Amino acid sequence: MPEKIQAYSTIKSKADSKYKEKGSIFLAFAHPIYSLTEFEELLARYRKEYYDAVHHCSAFRLINGTMKYSDDGEPSGTAGLRIMNAIEHQNLNNVCLIVVRYFGGVKLGVGPLGKAYYETSLAALMAGEKITMQRFVRYLFSAPYELSSFMFRHLSGDNVKINSTDYAAGLTLDCFIKSDSVDVILENILTSANGEVEVIDGKEEKYFEI
Repeated sequence: MPEKIQAYSTIKSKADSKYKEKGSIFLAFAHPIYSLTEFEELLARYRKEYYDAVHHCSAFRLINGTMKYSDDGEPSGTAGLRIMNAIEHQNLNNVCLIVVRYFGGVKLGVGPLGKAYYETSLAALMAGEKITMQRFVRYLFSAPYELSSFMFRHLSGDNVKINSTDYAAGLTLDCFIKSDSVDVILENILTSANGEVEVIDGKEEKYFEI
């Protein structure tokens, strides 16, 4: 199995840009996404909103390795690939770009057309706020009441996201731990708890902004 990505960069929220070249207008819209379905819904929305545009070119890349780009009727290699180039050059994942073109009546030629799609895409990505998403894995902990301070001391800080705390039968903690800190945190707890702490792998992972 391929090694899981521990952290990746993306944009925090929607960003856009506008580019003009010999009468043609290019509108780029960048979005953070988490699935193919989310991308398809966005593309359908932009096709509907900009129904009078001649092209709706696009590209997306997900952290699971899924990526795709489309020229949507433009000459091969001038649109979708150039949009993907902008994503790759910014080293972003879980992101999509949709570039809408209104034709200005003058053909741009392959070189200038590719440049227009790349520059428009890059400008939209540059306008977006970059964030880093870190992989966290879920664990459940059970411990006696008297170890509460001990547990919270080890499960605190930026490396841990606590989902819930339950005192119904001792202390039960449901939390996500930063993937590259799991081994150290678990070892510190288990070697100091004299067998009084039970740890269950929650079999779940999420990416959180750090």
